[in-house]
Amino acid sequence: MPDARAERIAENEARFRDINERLRGDLQPVMGEGEAVRFVCECGNASCREGVAVPLSEYLAVRRHRRRFAVVPGHEIADLEAVVERHDEYLVIEKPADVEHILERS
Repeated sequence: MPDARAERIAENEARFRDINERLRGDLQPVMGEGEAVRFVCECGNASCREGVAVPLSEYLAVRRHRRRFAVVPGHEIADLEAVVERHDEYLVIEKPADVEHILERS
């Protein structure tokens, strides 16, 4: 069972992902899959306003895993998530299974 902090951070990340999904939906018809998009950092910090440049095809690969998010390097939260991919411009983090119920809502 996750604690309140882990749940709050997962909810923040899910909100940022929702923003990015709307952006992707608007841009995907007019962009190539290899073209980088400046998405919102999907970290757990509710006040984060940084962007993360991710090629559209790579963003779609992150989205294939419900518990994964694209974040600016340094925005990962070591005690609550694992870095599963490292790229020059962004990291892919994965949330633990115990917060998946929160992520399913987004």
